This record gives sequence, structure tokens and C-alpha cells, in this order.
Amino acid sequence: MRPLLLVSFFVLAACSSAQPHYRTADGLMGISSEAAGAPGALEASRSIIRSALVELEREDPDKGPGQAVALAKTHGGYAQRITSESATVRVPAEHLDVFLGAVPGLGKVAKQSVTAEDITEAHQDLKVRFANLERVRERYLALLQQAATVEDTLRVEKELERVTAEYESLKARLEGVEQQVALATVSLEFKRPVRPGPVGWVFYGLGKAVKWLFVWD
Repeated sequence: MRPLLLVSFFVLAACSSAQPHYRTADGLMGISSEAAGAPGALEASRSIIRSALVELEREDPDKGPGQAVALAKTHGGYAQRITSESATVRVPAEHLDVFLGAVPGLGKVAKQSVTAEDITEAHQDLKVRFANLERVRERYLALLQQAATVEDTLRVEKELERVTAEYESLKARLEGVEQQVALATVSLEFKRPVRPGPVGWVFYGLGKAVKWLFVWD
């Protein structure tokens, strides 16, 4: 193996096997110092996974899931999972609030919760690691072209195979995270309204009477 190729090979091997700690900085996040000070700039750059859970009441809950999917499609979304009385849909994160505003058209909202998970630091760290690994992989590809002997070729190919496997794995993780950020998840559950029976109405009326004794509108 030629001296220059030998040195390059071991330097790359050391770099690709190291596990450095990455620090998230404005430069890595693609924000200039001027932009970082602008109102709303930091919020716009955050990586946030949003999800919602909605419980609805309607007389025909079995028809709710299909209508929920149709509503999601009108907002650029799609169905992820459907059962006889529930549906999980994905909609673009920027359309989530508008979509939730239209959900009452599917039935009476009995319960609704919305969560947001900020994964900005982990997302940026993953992007930096992927970019670094991509550069290492490109260097190995260049070294493979420079290999002059079978021994050189086999050594570089072995490291290239290892780095490529890690590269593909990291790429899949990054794409998965970015899809979670881009698409919000909404789970909708449909059920029939609960109506009190004869005894229930008695206790309902009693409750009203007790309330009247203490509180007058």
C-alpha cells in the first residue's frame, strides 16, 4: 500500500469509528446571529412532534372513521390506521390546528388533548452525525479509486462496507424523525352518546334540585 493511501486509510478509519459529542449551535441549526434575534425565528426553527387525541360522540360511530379520513385528505393528510369506530390519521403539522377546528363537524367533541414534543437538539445532532458520516463515506469511495493493489482494495472495501451500513441506518433514522416532525398524528375515537336510564334521570333531577337550593342563576 502506498504511503499516502495508507495514511489516509487509517485517518479515515479513526474518524469513522470515533463517537464525538456534538454541540448544537446557531450555525448548525442554519440560523444566523441576525436571524436568531428576529421575533419568531427560533420558534420557526424548532423541531416539534405534534399529536392529538379526540373522542367524539355521534349516533352512528361506525361512520365516523371514514369521514375522519376524508377530512384528513382535504387537509393534505392520509389514513394510518382504521378500525370500526376509530381512525388514526397523519396531517401536515402546519395544518393541524385547522384540521382540529374542523373535527367538531364529525360529532360532538367529548374530550380533546394536544401534545407537542420538542426534539430540536436530538434532530440537529442526528443531522450533524449524518453529514460527517456522509463525508467519510465519500472519502472512502475516493480511496477505493486510488487503490493500486488487491490488498489496498480489500481493506478499503471492508471499511466502506461498514461505513455504508452505518450511513444507511442513520439515513433511515433521520428520515423517520423528519417525517414525525412534518406530519402530526391525530387519533379519533367515536362512540354513541351516553343517555341516563329512568333511575339516572331521577338522580339527574335530584342533582339539579340540590344545585338550585345553593346556586341561583
